[in-house]
Amino acid sequence: MTARPATPASVELVADPPESAVRVAVIELFAARIAGASPRDLAQRFDADVDLTVRSGDGEPPWSSRGSGRARAAEHFARLRETVDLEQFDLVTIRASGRRAVVTGTVRVTVRATGLGAAGAFVLDIAVAPHGLITRYHLLEDGWAARGAG
Repeated sequence: MTARPATPASVELVADPPESAVRVAVIELFAARIAGASPRDLAQRFDADVDLTVRSGDGEPPWSSRGSGRARAAEHFARLRETVDLEQFDLVTIRASGRRAVVTGTVRVTVRATGLGAAGAFVLDIAVAPHGLITRYHLLEDGWAARGAG
């Protein structure tokens, strides 16, 4: 038996309301990051056993991370804070269903070590437990495009 490909008419899109727990967790996490919350404070939004992966299409930037635990999340945000200055951050789409969401966005930074700017897009696969803490955080960045000096 051959499976038929999905067509727009055969795919049901389910989206939670804007106040869903996962949508609120995403918005609050990034709002706190942009507002300058400490890595420790950001990590408190994660479950103690969070499954964390941050990868880039351009090798492994210093803020890449893979592992589990709140300490790993704090380490990721600390490295991110140490290595780049955030210039622009935009959430483009949040598609949520139940306790899981896929988030797309764009980011523009200046890399402190070189003074060069970089821009790219990202996709975040995130899950939130009933208690409101993030249990899955898989951030995939596309290749960064160099923009020249900051």
